[in-house]
Amino acid sequence: MLPRLLQALRALDYPAQRLDIKLVLEADDDETIAAAQACGEGFEIIRVPDHGPRTKPKAANYALQFARGEYLVIFDAEDRPESDQLLKAVAAFRAAPRQLACVQARLNLYNTDHNWMTRMFALDYAQWFDMLLPGLDRFGVPMPLGGTSNHFRTQVLRDIGGWDAFNVTEDADIGIRLAQLGYCVSMIPSTTYEEAPASLGPWLRQRSRWLKGHMQTWLVHMRDPVGLWRRGPGSWRNRRSSSAAPVRK
Repeated sequence: MLPRLLQALRALDYPAQRLDIKLVLEADDDETIAAAQACGEGFEIIRVPDHGPRTKPKAANYALQFARGEYLVIFDAEDRPESDQLLKAVAAFRAAPRQLACVQARLNLYNTDHNWMTRMFALDYAQWFDMLLPGLDRFGVPMPLGGTSNHFRTQVLRDIGGWDAFNVTEDADIGIRLAQLGYCVSMIPSTTYEEAPASLGPWLRQRSRWLKGHMQTWLVHMRDPVGLWRRGPGSWRNRRSSSAAPVRK
């Protein structure tokens, strides 16, 4: 995956001298580190210390301290973002007040036609990223982010303490948490392509993790339902109405 990921990142339409690419790898993953070192220059390898929890958000939190840019985006290893995605994200941030803390790109699949399962996965993604999240964006209510292509204001991430290292759907959690803290999330008209599970085993493991994480997110934020309601729909709509309109096609 690494050579294809780096090829996609190097193809981004953005000044190379303004990119700060970090490959975030577990410190004991010698095979992947060796593969990354063989991919040439233009990026930095961040070795995440070998202690729990061994989760993506823990790794992202560790790497956050090394981020140098004003904006930060998370890509997964199999991702292929459209070349103009960074330009659209920066344009959205510059057109909006600081309340806009994150913009989410759409996700789609590059192996849709592999088999029946990947075609069903493509329908699921279309429902989620082309209908549900844009609808939540239009109404100005909190949205559970996707797990990749989340573009953040770096300082906002630091101000809120980063991701929940123990939540296995840290993306959904941080979308809700940003809303409670007074920030907005919006969509941008750009797509990142990734690989869908093509067999039952990986699909079950992925889907089980998503369901577990969404239940975990619900339980965490419902510990204080009265407080959640007070910070709820009315205040979210008021905050959104005072911000700039999201960038759309």
